[in-house]
Amino acid sequence: MFSRTLFALTLVGIPLAAAAGPDGHALFDEHCAACHGDNHAGGIGLPLTPQMLDGVDDRYLRVTIRKGRPGRVMPSFESLSDAQVEALVVYLRKNSEGRRPRWTAVRAPGDPGRGHRLFVQHCVQCHGADGSGADGTGVTLSRERAFAIMPPALNNPGFLAAASDQMIGYTIRNGRPETPMEPFSQQVLSDSDINDIVAHVRTFQEQPRPALEERVDGDEGPVLVFDSPYDFDTTVGNLVNAIKGNNFRSFPPRTLDQGLTDEFDMNRRQVTLRFCNFRRLYDLMNVDPRLGIVLPCRVTVVERDDGQVQVLAMNMAVIARIFNNDGLTKAFVTMQEVQASIIEEATF
Repeated sequence: MFSRTLFALTLVGIPLAAAAGPDGHALFDEHCAACHGDNHAGGIGLPLTPQMLDGVDDRYLRVTIRKGRPGRVMPSFESLSDAQVEALVVYLRKNSEGRRPRWTAVRAPGDPGRGHRLFVQHCVQCHGADGSGADGTGVTLSRERAFAIMPPALNNPGFLAAASDQMIGYTIRNGRPETPMEPFSQQVLSDSDINDIVAHVRTFQEQPRPALEERVDGDEGPVLVFDSPYDFDTTVGNLVNAIKGNNFRSFPPRTLDQGLTDEFDMNRRQVTLRFCNFRRLYDLMNVDPRLGIVLPCRVTVVERDDGQVQVLAMNMAVIARIFNNDGLTKAFVTMQEVQASIIEEATF
């Protein structure tokens, strides 16, 4: 039967690769491995090992892939087809020989008021009073962190859409392997207690998500441009003084084309000033380790052909959206205010 089906597909012109459907392994490598690790052991993202997946159903995986975690690291993958999402779920389940639950949409018959009191007693230390989880993301051994794996934000709309009440209750009761989430035995929390906590967690869905002013889409692009009333050398000197005056360490200017051409052909009227306050940088890296890719402490000075001198800076409120992390967005906006102050001082 199988061979006749394949023969029929080839007769109508459908390649065998297409008939097989999307490759879940390839999709994972392309979209997921950077955060969850090639071996599924976790990194910036949670582990996706069979032990971890024992406590979640396929619907949870599908909705999580689709919706992500708004304001956290996990992006939404709305562009993936249903077949691609299903291929990812099948791939994640491939090595799992354990439990594969099928939760229903039945709501927990709990008392959210009593659940709030129990949540304060047992849960806030890791998940926060408002359910927003811990600051920062990911696993790292090189920086100081309270948790090796960040407790999830229980008030996140992506999580609340994906997780059923039964799944949340199961997680409280059984914990999550390979994370700091320990099981709460019957001696600590009864079934009634757990239902009450689940009912309280579900109330997070009714709370409006804090709106960040910097989240709104504006007309500004990723680069901010300022005209300087001074000549090139004066502008550079003013910026160096303003950087130091704002308690940043300034590094020697570098031409934009340094390393791209020999020193005799470099345009010395286009330079980048790099500066850093290591305490601020440490705080930013603690929020999101991916900042090793993009560091915001720099401005560029260029002299155009018409003699106009301009100062260019990264629009960090826009760049922050790439990281999908509310904590990082707030830190970037604060940093942008400092950077704007430096530029205004130098070009006033």
